[in-house]
Amino acid sequence: MKRESERRWHHRRSSAFSARIVFNDHAPEMTCTVQNLSSGGAQLAFATIVELPPEFVLEVPNLNLRVEAGVVWSRAKLHGVTFLWPQHNRRMRQSSTDDA
Repeated sequence: MKRESERRWHHRRSSAFSARIVFNDHAPEMTCTVQNLSSGGAQLAFATIVELPPEFVLEVPNLNLRVEAGVVWSRAKLHGVTFLWPQHNRRMRQSSTDDA
């Protein structure tokens, strides 16, 4: 079985940036900490156990970053997300049509 680091497409670096989760349905924003970050995704930590929607907007003010993100995994207060950049969307659409 491959280690988690061997499955990653992007190298992640430890960080401790404050961030916000923004919802499209005008729900209140949630705050979190970006514990590690790569060009393809991040690990988010929350003060309490939270349930995230499958997709949302992640804002990291210190990095001037606002990106759509999708949940990959969730474990209580920790969540792994992938950034839904256009190339990721194309790759995901292509793989789903290849499977059909």
